[in-house]
Amino acid sequence: MKKFLTAILIVMLTAFLAACSGDSDEGDNPEEGQEEDGQEENGEEEGQGEEGQGEEAQQEAINVDEIESDEVVATVNDTEILGEEFKSSVDRVTQMYQQQLGGQGIDQMQAQIQQQALDQLINREVIKQEAQSQDLSVSDEEISEEYDNQINGLIEQSQGEFEDEEQVLEQVGMNEEELKDSLQTDLLIQKYLDENLEEPEVTDEEIQEQYDNMKAQMEESESGEEVPSLEEVEDSIVQQIQSQKQGQQQQELIQNLREDYEIETLV
Repeated sequence: MKKFLTAILIVMLTAFLAACSGDSDEGDNPEEGQEEDGQEENGEEEGQGEEGQGEEAQQEAINVDEIESDEVVATVNDTEILGEEFKSSVDRVTQMYQQQLGGQGIDQMQAQIQQQALDQLINREVIKQEAQSQDLSVSDEEISEEYDNQINGLIEQSQGEFEDEEQVLEQVGMNEEELKDSLQTDLLIQKYLDENLEEPEVTDEEIQEQYDNMKAQMEESESGEEVPSLEEVEDSIVQQIQSQKQGQQQQELIQNLREDYEIETLV
């Protein structure tokens, strides 16, 4: 499986762990973490939308600005999640939706965004604790290497906007120690996932079905765009199917983990 940098892992966690929303208080309601197909079938009954949000998404949004930085917003076993982390998580999820939706409807999504942001932190802590219980660890060398990769990668991706490490750190809102702490958790989580998930297999039938669906959509759109051959897009189709299967595996794994942890939300 691919090694995920901090930004990639944040997106991944937001995308597939948000499906566990609605079971943050007790972690004992797996029905609300249905995989994508189950969400489509049960969406009307359970009030779930594209992100798998359950009844919690219907709650009224809170004023995040009123939460103190050192206020405890949730606990996972004896570990506290503080307001400062929650606010940062809300900002990240909000930015993700702004990029996806172009800023439209963000105000109406605040309750959903806040629930996803909190679930992201809770699930992240659950995986971290489970990894530690399996005696998994990350070396200083691994953290330093990943730190350099992330800094250099962001400088390259910025196309001249960031010239050095200091500007990157300013942009992400962390100092070196904070970013390395975050990377340590990211790498630990990835090690746990690598140890506990199987590499998804993709069959020829699945590839053909995905290609046929893509071809039909392109023909229906009447865009005039030429339909590529299967050989031209096969690699990307395989990656897409693998990603979907990985997301389903990860979602099921974390749902099961949550049932074994004492989780309390306080906001």
